[in-house]
Amino acid sequence: MRGAMELEPELLLQEARENVEAAQSYRRELGHRLEGLREARRQIKESASQTRDVLKQHFNDLKGTLGKLLDERLVTLLQEVDAIEQETIKPLDDCQKLIEHGVNTAEDLVREGEIAMRGGVGEENEKLWSFTKKASHIQLDRWMTTLQPKITGSSFVNVLQIILRMYM
Repeated sequence: MRGAMELEPELLLQEARENVEAAQSYRRELGHRLEGLREARRQIKESASQTRDVLKQHFNDLKGTLGKLLDERLVTLLQEVDAIEQETIKPLDDCQKLIEHGVNTAEDLVREGEIAMRGGVGEENEKLWSFTKKASHIQLDRWMTTLQPKITGSSFVNVLQIILRMYM
């Protein structure tokens, strides 16, 4: 009977270690996704900036013949580019908030697990049990499979290219 009771804390400690490893892996994966979001944001900003530059140059070349009408059209198109840019970035902002929340949750879980494991087995079984129970409720693996945003800047670029072709 005593042998079985000594084994349970060891299993509990092993489960806590596995949960900490899963949380660390989760944190790393979310970090990679944040990098992807930042790159997508940079591409969108760069594409919008390049498109603005192309639009400005084109309309400056035509100003001599079309004057005020072209100036008014340029303002309208730049507003459309701004609207498309904002519309395209909003989902990235939402996704970033969700991932950052996940990162914070994983960091909290890692800290709590490390504290629980420092106590080892024995008197600290309650901390290990509490941590393991909390980690199982968070379901790290489920988050990993459901939190996979599809991030591309190509649709934004395509829309801007269509606008350019219409007026060039």
